[in-house]
Amino acid sequence: MSSSSDNPYSSPEETSVAEPALLPPNVNLMANGVFWGLLSTQFLGAFNDNYFKQMVLLKCTEVASTTGSDLQPLAMAAFALPFVLLSGIGGYISDRFSKRTVIVLCKVLEIVVMAAALQVLLLGSISPTAQLKLLILVLAFMGAQSAVFGPSKYGILPELFTSGKLLPVNGAIQMTTFLAIIFGMAGAGIALDSLNNSLWFCSMIAVGIAIVGTATSFMIQPTAVADPGLKLKPGNLFIPGDILQLFRSDRRLLKAILVMMLFWFIGGVAQPAVNNLGENVLHLNKTRTSLMAASIGVGIALGCVVSGFANKGGTDGARWTTRGGWMLVMSLLLITLLGSGLLGRPAESKDQLQGIMHSLLVADGMEWMLRISMLLLGLSAGIFVIPVQVFIQQAPPAEQKGRLIGAMNFITWIGILLSAAFLGLANAVTGALAGPQSPYRFQSCIFLALALVMLPVAALYRLPAITDET
Repeated sequence: MSSSSDNPYSSPEETSVAEPALLPPNVNLMANGVFWGLLSTQFLGAFNDNYFKQMVLLKCTEVASTTGSDLQPLAMAAFALPFVLLSGIGGYISDRFSKRTVIVLCKVLEIVVMAAALQVLLLGSISPTAQLKLLILVLAFMGAQSAVFGPSKYGILPELFTSGKLLPVNGAIQMTTFLAIIFGMAGAGIALDSLNNSLWFCSMIAVGIAIVGTATSFMIQPTAVADPGLKLKPGNLFIPGDILQLFRSDRRLLKAILVMMLFWFIGGVAQPAVNNLGENVLHLNKTRTSLMAASIGVGIALGCVVSGFANKGGTDGARWTTRGGWMLVMSLLLITLLGSGLLGRPAESKDQLQGIMHSLLVADGMEWMLRISMLLLGLSAGIFVIPVQVFIQQAPPAEQKGRLIGAMNFITWIGILLSAAFLGLANAVTGALAGPQSPYRFQSCIFLALALVMLPVAALYRLPAITDET
């Protein structure tokens, strides 16, 4: 552990508040049950988040094709708003109570939320649009559970692992998170196509996964309470006063969190934009559309491995962030070009029933190019984000990590909430330009706008170095 003199944010009194119960520095992660319990728990939670969210988003595109009203921005906003409202509370809870206890209770709540979704899907006396709106409401509760879960999930890492292990642990966490995104997004489309849109059966799968995830959470090592005397104040609803002071005293942290906000803004726009591009522009079925979206997750998993394990022991974060930023710009421009149709379009498959392996392996050149461009987008994202996240975890003192991560979640989910508003505006503008006969004709221009948003970050932002060693 570092001394208080090594940490510019802490005082001698603060360092004695909570001494993390670190695992031994020489622990073999691959043979450690705590590591695998944490990895499994967050993987299953991330899978359910993305499986259920993608299921709702795909139903939104289906309804949009018949009614002309795209509810994807509403669904994204419903999922994001609880993070804006509850991330601060989640950060407070993670510092006031044992993070391991919070994780276990959140997993129990996940079972309740998924059971509520199943109940909605068993209602047979309401219209598909009304049922979809109820599912969006359940999606909001899923977001609420995840908002409270997040600060403890990430805040517990420095309490379990020494700083020398944080990059590989974060790389593994992010890799499996985005593997969960891959399987969640792809699984939703495959399940809907294979089960003939039988949503209630698809939802039963989510309930089972929530139960297994709750079981694996008990493998996580119990941790001490970071600040047992912490009082709930109005600032805990949003950003606590001491965290605001931390931002004022060190602008490096504030800039890093604003960069994370922009990163998740781009991610919040990209997923529904890919869904619209696949189903409503290229006329691919749900399986092929989800496979295209899941290619982003494959790339992010690979990018997390590259950034987390090839990053020279954690001292080369700035270089990797800069590389990832420029790669993000270039991959977004590539998707813009390929999605525009100027180079051709993949063969349509919207009304074809195809097997999973056929959809995965049998595709024409243009569809493969689109998948590869999505893979590059994800690879760039993984390379870009891991060093920024590790910096945010390591920079603050131990007793403020949970609230800082809660504040980060609050700010980044404002970005995702703004992405829903941006997507709604972009769909309205591109729809007006294209006309009512083909309202999604200029959907690829959304990726061009994201490239322009990312360009200043790639050109100007440089991640500070962390020199504090454990």
